Amino acid sequence: MFRGENTHSLSYEQQAKFIQERITSVEKNFGDLCVAFGDYARKTARIRDMGDELAKVIKDYSNNEIVNKSLSTGLDNLSVTLTAVEEYRNCEVQRLEAKVIGELCQYEAICKHAREELKHTMNVREKEMARKKVLDKARERQPFNRQQVTYAESELLKASAEMSRTAKSLSEQTEFFERRKLQQLKSLLSNFVMIEMTFHAKAVELFTVAYQQIADINDKADLENFKRKLRSPEKQVSTGISARSLSLASLMNQQSPSRDNDDTASLGRIRSPDKNSTIGKQRSSSLAALMNQSSSKEDEDSTESESDEDEDDSSQETESR
Repeated sequence: MFRGENTHSLSYEQQAKFIQERITSVEKNFGDLCVAFGDYARKTARIRDMGDELAKVIKDYSNNEIVNKSLSTGLDNLSVTLTAVEEYRNCEVQRLEAKVIGELCQYEAICKHAREELKHTMNVREKEMARKKVLDKARERQPFNRQQVTYAESELLKASAEMSRTAKSLSEQTEFFERRKLQQLKSLLSNFVMIEMTFHAKAVELFTVAYQQIADINDKADLENFKRKLRSPEKQVSTGISARSLSLASLMNQQSPSRDNDDTASLGRIRSPDKNSTIGKQRSSSLAALMNQSSSKEDEDSTESESDEDEDDSSQETESR
């Protein structure tokens, strides 16, 4: 590139124009890709935030539901699963920003550097052409002034040597620029596809769990419980709270603590370690309070049930007499 005799000056101009067009094309296309991927990541982050809000609303519904125990348990489990989905979506956004958008943003500086190198090469080329014109004028006007002609020839040789070095360097840098562009574009597109595949595979797994959690809601049992509470609201409300606390305590015992803690910790590190540690402590304290509440309610319920049984027995004996 940029090689040949002086008669090939048109070829130099064509090569320079071609390189300039390639740099401009890469700068424009990579800029458009960067904007598009940035919009994609921002919208994905917005979906993540909306998913967190949805999980919060479902969690609040679960906490406020004291009649339908199965529904309350199902909603609580569903909120946890949806929160896990959004944690993986948050990881997706962070990886897109680091492995795709970050790589694309670098090409603004890369294209600027390549354009400066091309400009420097063209300046050297113009310097060489100017030295040649000086030599031609010296030969035309003072052909017998050997000293001036020799000096012009030496200056032209220096300019030609510098032009050769600069052209060779530009050729190597242009080839490296094109090769790096192809390799990095292929790499970042592969990263994008892998990031999306990883998230969607995990999302399918979690949504399968969520579907099963919804299917486990026993609507018939909840309806029967509602009918019992409708017949005696005051008594059933207190027992309903106790039963719900017992169901939460039993769910905690059924789950594996070590595995749940590991999953929660790993997901927490993805988003915000400090924030999730605080949330984890709050959840632990609230669950402990629920367990204590369930134990106290059990004692009260057992006392109430014994007193009710004694009353029923005395009433039956009176009727038989």
